[in-house]
Amino acid sequence: MRAWRFLPLLLILWPLAEIAVFAWVGGKVGVINTIGLVLLAGFGGLALLRLQGLSLMRRIQTELNAGRMPADSMLEGFAVALAGLLLILPGFISDIMALLLLFSPLRKLLIRLALGGMTLTTTGHSATWTTRKSEPGVVDLDADEYTERGQSGPQDPNSPWTSLPKGGAEENKGS
Repeated sequence: MRAWRFLPLLLILWPLAEIAVFAWVGGKVGVINTIGLVLLAGFGGLALLRLQGLSLMRRIQTELNAGRMPADSMLEGFAVALAGLLLILPGFISDIMALLLLFSPLRKLLIRLALGGMTLTTTGHSATWTTRKSEPGVVDLDADEYTERGQSGPQDPNSPWTSLPKGGAEENKGS
């Protein structure tokens, strides 16, 4: 990924930007109020991490008991935990980023963008993340986007997925 090239620059610019915002906010609301806001955000982040940790463990246990892989719960839990960590960090930019992560629709969008074309593949007791490679003619559906029918179930004769009669497409062209 090309984005990783900018990580050193981000690690240098982020603290400088936080210091600049500290100075600006301190000039607007005063030093004591600025320190109070930072402490309030830090304690809020600690409380969020504690509550989220317990809630996440219950959600994962519920998913596992139902026989489902808790990938979505884990990713959302990670995003909320990241929001808690960002609230703990002293700075207003990190607090704004944390508040954005706490907004559920935006959090889901960011998770989807971060994963890109990755999908979770489970086999037995293990799981791996793989990237989806779209090929022409491939229809990639999630489990809730299709239903399975047995071989004896009704088939739509107009469906492109209906099996062709023995002899293939050549016999079918004449009819």
